[in-house]
Amino acid sequence: MAIQYDLLVKGPDGQDAPNPMTPGVNGLPLGPAGNGAPGTKDMFGKCEKPAGPGLPGNKGVGAPPAESGENGTDAYAVKITCGAFNGNPVSLLVSGGNGGMAGSGGVGGNGGDGGNAGTQPKSCTGVISGGMGGPSGVGGTAGNGGDAGKSADVSIIYGPQITTIPVSAKITAGTPRNPGNPGDPGTPGKGGLNSDGTHALPGGQAGSGGQGNGGKQGYTGAFNSNMDPSQAPTYVSISIVPPTNR
Repeated sequence: MAIQYDLLVKGPDGQDAPNPMTPGVNGLPLGPAGNGAPGTKDMFGKCEKPAGPGLPGNKGVGAPPAESGENGTDAYAVKITCGAFNGNPVSLLVSGGNGGMAGSGGVGGNGGDGGNAGTQPKSCTGVISGGMGGPSGVGGTAGNGGDAGKSADVSIIYGPQITTIPVSAKITAGTPRNPGNPGDPGTPGKGGLNSDGTHALPGGQAGSGGQGNGGKQGYTGAFNSNMDPSQAPTYVSISIVPPTNR
């Protein structure tokens, strides 16, 4: 159950980052144009021209970086003065805003498959290589978590006829957010067929996206109270002052 406060001074929370986890773009397929030309033989059945090699597959494009969460806003400066105070102590919450949630990286694009080597006549020697598969795209870099908003210092001044501190205060910074998750790499393309029916090498495997940073913790704030005999008997002043050098 949430605690109810008489007074609430809180900086707004940072906006969460959109989290579409946008993937990278797959390498375009080569199609028939990526296959090697077939070899030829002359009228006597001798090798005239060896088969052509397959073309390498196209590279997958990496996923874009994710967006970061916004920082929480610091608590506001407020001053409240009562010439005459009567009743139970006032409960006060002073808080910085929470940081916004970070976005996560998307999956990198897949590499395209390599082209097949052309058909090799039996009279032509040597194995003609198929195209190597296209390398995969890297995963998207994770977004940073939003920083916590700073709280503020609270100072209470009250008159000589008030026997207990007239304000109870909870002072807290906002909550910093964790970074998003790095995106996974795409799948490397398959190697094309060599002229002997075996496969050429697949494409290279890319890495995952970069790590994001967690949000920073904010300043919490301090509380102090003093009775001032020079004030009116039941005078109360509440000063909320955000830090300027923290």
